[in-house]
Amino acid sequence: MKKILLGAACFFIAISGLNAQNKEGSITYAMEFTGLSEEQEQEAAMLKGMELKVFFKNGKSRADFSMAFGSTISVTDEKGNVTTVADMMGQKLFSKQSAEDIQKKEQDKKRKYPVIKYNPEKKTIASYECKKAIVEFEDESGTKKTVDVWYCEKIPYVSSRQKSMIDFKGLKGAPLEFEVPTPQGMIMKISATEVKLGSIPDSKFVVSTDGYTEMKPEDMAKRFGGGQ
Repeated sequence: MKKILLGAACFFIAISGLNAQNKEGSITYAMEFTGLSEEQEQEAAMLKGMELKVFFKNGKSRADFSMAFGSTISVTDEKGNVTTVADMMGQKLFSKQSAEDIQKKEQDKKRKYPVIKYNPEKKTIASYECKKAIVEFEDESGTKKTVDVWYCEKIPYVSSRQKSMIDFKGLKGAPLEFEVPTPQGMIMKISATEVKLGSIPDSKFVVSTDGYTEMKPEDMAKRFGGGQ
């Protein structure tokens, strides 16, 4: 279960590509799992209280992901460079990726971006009106899947260049609720619980690596169960 969750952290960080153009603010998400096996259900107590908080400002973003046994912080600067620090199960690690390296890896993988079909259906999430979209994509094994996404047009979405199970590239607004199938047969439901548009200090997009050991991004992902 820990490997599943820690690998999933890579996905949660990846949606930190949120950016409200020249606006500033934050979105807080809660996560829950469904479709757990009996064994996984017995371990589910540690899943309670998982939270992702995304901050955005003028092309910069920060994602704070917390769970029972650790946390990660991932900061993306205005050029697309990413610094991630992780404090998990007594291990304090960090990695850095340049925008150029991220772009090259995506080109090498010949990544296919999703097909998005828009639906007029609406509902309110975290006090914001959202519309529905159906996102068709291929997972890392090449299997085609679909995800229903509720997005808010008042908060534009800019695709993250980080590795993720799914990218919402081209979506007309920030995703505030969606469900993602995992390779383990579970469903991750991610829902916004709070949206705040307002001033964010520049210091929020500076993360210290003092006391952390540097690792290559791919090695760090493998250490926390997010590798291939």
